[in-house]
Parts: sequence; structure tokens; C-alpha cells
Amino acid sequence: MLNSLKDTAKHTFIYSLGNMSTKIIGLILLPLYTAKLSLLNYGKFTILEVIGTFTAMIFGLRIVSAMIRWYSEQDDIQKQKSIIFTSYTTLVFVVILLNLTLFPFQKEFSKLFFGSYEYAKFFRIIFLIAAFEILNQIPFNILRLKEKSISYILLFSGRLTVVLALNIYFLVKIETGIIGIFYSQLISNILVFLLTLPLLLKNINFSFDLKLMKKMFGYSFPLIFSAISVHLLAIGDRFIIKYLLDYQQVGIYSLGYKIAGVLNVLVVQSFALGFLPIAFKMLKSPDAKIFYIKIFKYFSMILVFGALILSLFSREALQIFASKPEFRIAYKIVPLLTLTFVFKGIQYMFSLGLQYVKKTKYIAYVVSVGVIMNFTLNFILIPTKLGIFGAGIATLISTVFITFALYFISNKYYKVDYEIGKMFLVMIIGGILFVLSIPTSGMNIYLCIGTKFVLFVSYPFVLYFFRFYEATELDKMKKYLIKMQNKLVPEK
Repeated sequence: MLNSLKDTAKHTFIYSLGNMSTKIIGLILLPLYTAKLSLLNYGKFTILEVIGTFTAMIFGLRIVSAMIRWYSEQDDIQKQKSIIFTSYTTLVFVVILLNLTLFPFQKEFSKLFFGSYEYAKFFRIIFLIAAFEILNQIPFNILRLKEKSISYILLFSGRLTVVLALNIYFLVKIETGIIGIFYSQLISNILVFLLTLPLLLKNINFSFDLKLMKKMFGYSFPLIFSAISVHLLAIGDRFIIKYLLDYQQVGIYSLGYKIAGVLNVLVVQSFALGFLPIAFKMLKSPDAKIFYIKIFKYFSMILVFGALILSLFSREALQIFASKPEFRIAYKIVPLLTLTFVFKGIQYMFSLGLQYVKKTKYIAYVVSVGVIMNFTLNFILIPTKLGIFGAGIATLISTVFITFALYFISNKYYKVDYEIGKMFLVMIIGGILFVLSIPTSGMNIYLCIGTKFVLFVSYPFVLYFFRFYEATELDKMKKYLIKMQNKLVPEK
């Protein structure tokens, strides 16, 4: 079990470094977007970006999730290669169907979302981007399954670097506006497709297994609905804000969401990339449940720690990276949204039990109810004085509901005694430290930043006084620190 814990930590850390490049490039692009786009156009860009993400998610059919599940159970290399080929062939058929189905309606989509035919060309590019993103899922996940986390992040970071360079070219050099952002994404995805073809060919045999595909589809089909629901939960509020308020409010809310989303990218997604293949391999181990309990405890702690840092310093970050003052008010929504991502990460752990026993339909049921709750609350709260804060509250409430519904249902089929009390402890401590930072807004900038720094650094030490760590864990930490000290300062 100790090796599995170390592997999870190692791969999560490596994926975090790779995913960090996403946010570094995002921070580089933020001044570019806010300088070259008006708040109105930034709001429109956000809507188009959301539509592209949603399209790729729907037509991806969650086949990759099923591929990982079946591949992890299989020891025979040729059968593993057959699983990959079956998955990839299915997705090739799907992306062809995607473009044949949606291309003829690009003008109608433009009219539906923007009230004119002006944005029809955007939808052509968005559908092509979605097609290549769907196909590129397979080689990226081959690297995950083989625990090639360094190769994964090199490929991932390389793609982002190309996106950055092309964004600068299109927005600054030839000033194409919003369309240039999507050209950058399309070109980078085509390059990844071409570069990963040798990897793909090396890991397939040309054997399509129809019976296997039916089983995989039976597993992934409920996940399609849960994925749709999750994305509606994540992006639906943008459309409701547009409908009830305006594009400017969409832009402010989306910017706050991007800042809060750093937690999702660096912690939640990185953890998922490293943990899932190991979790499935651990399933039959007698230490599996102890492993999940330990992972959950420290994952919760890291989630809250990350949320605290983002909440404390979002205002300063926006003052640096948002070139126009009207964008900077977005910091106010960040603490609410980071708490949502904390529960989203915890939710990921709770849903694993249902994936283990292949009862994925319950995930779809729960998330669908959560989306209905979210939309209802959005329509109730946004028109009030709360405005975009109403959208944040609606998202938090529905996410908390989904998290605990999954916990209770999952425990009926695969019981794991997660330390829920310690989860609430880290949240309460994090919340108190954030509240203590609020009076610093009127201080001198250096005193303000210094106070916030002390608050977030004190977080793990405060947990010690509330007996968050077990004696055996502290002993192992102490031995590890002594070992590291001896390496750095060898005895004479």
C-alpha cells in the first residue's frame, strides 16, 4: 500500500507540474485577452469556449473512461491493444458523425446563441476542434495507463506552448480578434494528432471487439449523462447570466471562475490523472480501503489549502494580470467558487465506489438531479440583488448535494469509512483563516500581503493542534525529514 501511496503522490505531483503550465499560460494570456478584447467580447468568447467544451464532452461518449476501466483489469498485452483499437475506432466514427451532423446547422447555431449569422464561421472551427480533442484523448490516456506522467506533461505543455505562440501571433501581430484564439486551438490539436500517431500505432492491434464495445458502452452510457450534467452544472450558469443579465456580467463571472479553476486544474484534475489507474489496480488488494481513506484525508487537506491560497490572493492576482479595471471586481466571487471546487474534488472520491462496482447509472441520476436544482436556484437567485453571486451560491449548493448523495449511495455498494469529520475540520479551519484576512483589505499593500502569507502558512500547523495528523503519520514525516536533511547535509 505504501508504494501505491507514493506512486499516487508522485504522479499527481508530476501532473500538477504539467497542469501548472495551463495556468501559467492562462495567466500570460489573461492580460492579452483583457487588452485586446472588450468585456462584451470576452463574454462572447466565454460562451463560444463553453459550447466547444460541451460539444467535445457529448461526442466523446466517455469511451475513454470505459477504456481505462477495462484496460486496467487486463494483463494480456494483445487484449489491451485490442481495447485501445476498439475505443479509437469508435471515436473516429463518432467525430465523422459529429461534423456531418452539425456542420449544416452552423448558421442556425449562430442565430440561436448570438441573434445573427455573424458567428457561423466560429461554429465550423469549434466543431473541428472538438473532433481532434476527442481523438487526442486516446494517446493522452495511453500515457496515463502506462504511468508515463512525464511524457504526458511534455506533450501537454508542448501543445499549450503552441497555443500561446499562436494566440500572440493572431491577436497581436495580425489582430484577428476572437477567431484567432480558436485558430490557435485548432492548429495545436492537429499537431498533437500528427505527433501522437506513432504512439497510437505502437499500442494497437487491428482487432475490433464488438462484444467488448457493447460492454464498454453499457458502462460509459450513464457516464455520458452524468458528464453532460456535470458540464451543465459548470457552464449552465453562464447562459442563465447572459439571459437574465448581460455579457459583461458573464465576463466578470467567467474570469472569477477561471481564477478559482486553478484549484480544479492543479489539484483535482492532476489527482484524477495520477490516481485513477492506480485506484483500479488496487481494487483487489486487501489494503485497498485503507489506501482510499488515507488518500481522501490528505486530498481534502490539499484541496482546502489550495482554495485558501486562491481566495486570499485573487484580488492581487487580478490587479497584476487584468489590464482593465472593470475586470478586477471578479475577485469577489472567487472564494465562493473555490469552495465549490473543493466539493467537486471530494465528489470525485465518493463516486469511485460506484465505478468500481459498475453502477455508473446512479452517478447519472444524482448529477441530473443536481443540475435541475442548480438551474432552479439560478433562476431564483440571479434576478435578486445577489446577481452573479446568486449563480455562485446555486452552484455551491447543488455541488454539495451531489457530493453527499454520491457518498451515501456509493457506500451502499462499496463501503469505505472515509474520515468525514476531518474533512469538515480542514474546511472550518480554512474558512476561519479566510475570514481573518478580510480586515486586511484596508491595510498597506505590503502589510496586507504579509498578513495573508502568515495566515495560509499557518494552516497545516493549526491542523496539528486539532489532532488532524495521526502519531504514526507524524513519525513517518519526522523520519522522512531527517532522511532528507542527511542527504542535503551529510555527516562529516
